[in-house]
Amino acid sequence: SLVRRFDANSYLVLSRAMDLHDLAQGRESMAAALAQIAPQTRVLAVGISSDLLFPTDLQHAIVAAVHAAGRAATYAEIESPWGHDAFLIEYAQLGAIVADFLSGSTNAD
Repeated sequence: SLVRRFDANSYLVLSRAMDLHDLAQGRESMAAALAQIAPQTRVLAVGISSDLLFPTDLQHAIVAAVHAAGRAATYAEIESPWGHDAFLIEYAQLGAIVADFLSGSTNAD
């Protein structure tokens, strides 16, 4: 059903945008960019166990960088064999992760 709903060219554009995105661009560093996160803001990074596009070690690195900037961050993981698209399929897991985060019942990792 995904093939019927999406033009393959949109994936080329999205992939290029993701590959070229640099949070530090226009700022002195990644740390400087992350330091702009308001102190009361909590960050949630969600990894997917089988994601090859954004492997879980990258999500852990984001959490570590946010912590290094002195801000709160939490990591959670969706267990799924469906790779990057698991966030579209494993909505019960993702919903529970987001609900826990928003309720404040998860601790910063």
